[in-house]
Amino acid sequence: MTPGPHQKLADLVAELESIPLEVDLVGRGDAGSTAISGVSYDSRTVAPGHLFVAIKGVETDGHQYLEAARDAGAAAVVVETLPARPLDLPLVKTADSRRALSRLAAAFYGHPSRQLTLIGLTGTNGKTTTSYLVESVLQAAGYRVGYLGTIDRRFGGKVLPAPTTTPESAEIQALLSEMIRAGITHVILEVSSHALVMDRVEDCHFDVAVFTNLSRDHLDFHPDMEAYFQAKLRLFTEIMPSSAKSSRLAVTNLDDPRGGRIQPPRGAPLLRYGLNPGTDVTARDVDLDLTGARGKISTPEGEIDLDLKLPGRYNLLNALAAGAVGIGLGIEPKIIAAGLAAVRGVPGRLERVTARGGDEPVVLVDYAHTPEALANAVGEVKALTRGRLFTVFGCGGDRDHGKRPLMGAAAGRLSDAVVLTSDNPRTEDPLDIIAMVEPGLRDLGRRPVDPGAARQTGLNGNSYARVPDRSEAIGLAVDLAGPGDVVLIAGKGHEDYQIVGRTKHRFDDREVARAALARRSDR
Repeated sequence: MTPGPHQKLADLVAELESIPLEVDLVGRGDAGSTAISGVSYDSRTVAPGHLFVAIKGVETDGHQYLEAARDAGAAAVVVETLPARPLDLPLVKTADSRRALSRLAAAFYGHPSRQLTLIGLTGTNGKTTTSYLVESVLQAAGYRVGYLGTIDRRFGGKVLPAPTTTPESAEIQALLSEMIRAGITHVILEVSSHALVMDRVEDCHFDVAVFTNLSRDHLDFHPDMEAYFQAKLRLFTEIMPSSAKSSRLAVTNLDDPRGGRIQPPRGAPLLRYGLNPGTDVTARDVDLDLTGARGKISTPEGEIDLDLKLPGRYNLLNALAAGAVGIGLGIEPKIIAAGLAAVRGVPGRLERVTARGGDEPVVLVDYAHTPEALANAVGEVKALTRGRLFTVFGCGGDRDHGKRPLMGAAAGRLSDAVVLTSDNPRTEDPLDIIAMVEPGLRDLGRRPVDPGAARQTGLNGNSYARVPDRSEAIGLAVDLAGPGDVVLIAGKGHEDYQIVGRTKHRFDDREVARAALARRSDR
């Protein structure tokens, strides 16, 4: 089915009947012949001729905007419950409008994922870095690659913002269709647990699915860790088995305890990567430092020379995942090696910030915002640091409260100095968030000092500075650090904003750190 202005409502509704869902087309006798020119779930994006699908979101319900959609020119609507007042429009009543949105969008755009090689990555940490590495490997092999993930949406020279890790289903299908028109052959899609629970990738036909790891996150959305894992598992147990692709591949991290529970769809190969015994793709003779890793990757198809420009053991694991994807797709080891070596850095993932060089400390900005990710970042950087490690971090507001003291412990256990600050406080008081983090630091024997005292006496393993203003916190750490020291600024990574209340303010850790380094050089 080719997307265009003359698709009939009846043809789209027929697609729903194969899910199966309870479907009932309500309206005039000729309702089925209604021409549909687009599919929308947000009444603000409805254009004349669109099919508006009312879905229930986290904060609002699309059923409240049926009249707004009609007034914007909607030709028909899809609902779970019939409106109280007649709309004088054809209505499609279904038992699950989210599931219907996915199928309708896929049908409207001609099921574009069937025409692409689609690679899905899920896991708590490492999705973005692994995506960049896979993208580079595919490009080295001569493919035209698109990416949909945490950093942005990009393809064919176009770069679009990424409000969420995984777009809504209608946006995914529209973007995949646009990618095909742009000549894209392979697409990398970061698949969040929210997306899996909310049916955003239900009608995506994956060729490859990758599991990176699982650690505590999003427990404000999932009831517990097992439910969180089961959401991730859906990519392998439900989405992949329904893929129309004749050749499918599953890739899993065997170093993660849950990675061993990943099973491929029937008849599909499984590639296991990691540094523990029993893996198919692993590393040997590796030399690690703050500039990256060098060594060999062993695979069923031969060895890959490793020259990775990303520091840390967990980035080595990300490289193994990308290598496994490359091998699974039949790419030669020497091409995979070139692709991995070509990645000079990933935005906000242990990204180094410099100003004028000289005797300035090493400053690294990282997205680590979960206890395990922060512990990994601190541990990896500490092992590679000649001097002291200063860690600046906070916790996001309106999110899982239980992880806050765990974040404090993750930062305090190995850091030589800690500056506790704000992340995105959102609608919470920053001081309340900080107070919830502090027990994790206090249990390690650290005691708070104010910024003024820290500037006079410094920071050590027995103290931490409490600085709610993130810019001031970064400046304090940069000022106190010396040559040979490392400042790790964790939590926000690539983000160029800070959310205070419900307002986004311009704020980029990298810009703030660069300015602090420049001021230090001027003194």
